[in-house]
Amino acid sequence: MLSSAPMASIVAYTEIRDATIAPASRFALAEARRIADDLGATVYALLALGPTTPDGIAALAGEVGTAGADRILCCADEALQGPPRDATHGPLLAAVAERLRPTLVLFPEGDAGAELGRAMAARAEAAFLPDSSLEILPANDSEPAQLAVRCEHDDQGEKRVVRLREIERPVVATLRAGAAPPALGEPASEMEMLNYPTPRS
Repeated sequence: MLSSAPMASIVAYTEIRDATIAPASRFALAEARRIADDLGATVYALLALGPTTPDGIAALAGEVGTAGADRILCCADEALQGPPRDATHGPLLAAVAERLRPTLVLFPEGDAGAELGRAMAARAEAAFLPDSSLEILPANDSEPAQLAVRCEHDDQGEKRVVRLREIERPVVATLRAGAAPPALGEPASEMEMLNYPTPRS
């Protein structure tokens, strides 16, 4: 067991393409699942969909649960049917962040992470770490083994390593994709349907 501080939640933004989880999102969910138990965290998969039938949502929920989510938050609204943009998807991400106050938010590599992750980090006063991976830092004479986010190139072009048990503010990271195992969780994950946030006046 790795030494770590308690962590309430990890949110994994999950892209759906052709009615199935995009490979990079499947990998991000698998990585969230891999570290969740050692961090004492719940893995939330966030689905932002255009209008979708109940059967379609149920099928996706089973797939997302099997990919590693403990709980699924799903919003299916006309406002979300286009490409992921901060103007349309940002209000939903802000509402989820305000409610859960996650310590770690994971985006798959690609346009969604670049577009949504940076804006979400700015709103939440979080660190934004693009082009990242989740790693186990080996134990040494002064520290136990622990989980970390390794960023190859941050916004200043520098490498950064953030030890998750030492986090002082939230981290939003986009993960470089890799090969995800075929099944990590249970298809009967708890799912909650969210309403699209009404604009604040």
